[in-house]
Amino acid sequence: MPPDVPSVGELTGKVAIVTGASRGIGAAIAARLAAAGASVVLTGRTGAAGQETAARIETKGGTAAFVAADQGSDGDWSKVIAYTERRFGGLDILVVNAGVTAMVPTTEMTLAAFGELNRINLKGAFLGLKHAAAAMRRHQRGGAIAMVASIVGKIGVHDHLHYAASKAGMRMLAKAAALELGPEQIRVNTIHPGMTRTDMIAGFPPELANMIPLSRFGEPEEVARAALFLVSPRAAFMTGAEIVIDGGWTAQ
Repeated sequence: MPPDVPSVGELTGKVAIVTGASRGIGAAIAARLAAAGASVVLTGRTGAAGQETAARIETKGGTAAFVAADQGSDGDWSKVIAYTERRFGGLDILVVNAGVTAMVPTTEMTLAAFGELNRINLKGAFLGLKHAAAAMRRHQRGGAIAMVASIVGKIGVHDHLHYAASKAGMRMLAKAAALELGPEQIRVNTIHPGMTRTDMIAGFPPELANMIPLSRFGEPEEVARAALFLVSPRAAFMTGAEIVIDGGWTAQ
């Protein structure tokens, strides 16, 4: 099967939540899971964009709904889980994708800035993991959780100390949770994209592609295909694992 063709029906009957799904990688993942048959709840802080993304998925025959939520809010996670269970009867898949970044030299970084970024990226990943695992446990049918981290959670990058800490933390959250939740058939894995063409890198010079062995930036759909694989039956024996999608950046 060509890599750009969804596995139609592969997730039929499954219920998924995708955070940060209003645009970029999250929107691509939500569309990919819906095309494979899942009912998808999209979350994000950008209401209008999220509603539009959900509407596009439904126009193409998928099942999708949008719930405005802040990934770093415990109360919002309770709201999203309750909505998902009420609307679709359970939860099988979580993709933690929402995240923020900023370029700040370490000595100029404030504690507030460090804390706010990690509130969304790392605390938000913890809260999603916690609430989703509890829901999956209630329904007793296992589940799959994929966290979109970053290669910056594996290697150091100038002026991104808080972002690196958050993404490295997500990596270890997943590994620890994989050990704990494995006996309940709840799998937890991470995806580590490199430079991917989204709003997050809009200000980066195109010449950066010359540092990548494949000589280009990645596309959101390429990350979405990996997410679909990790939450699908094809990855049934994968947990605590990492998939790197960086065009060869970290091979150097």
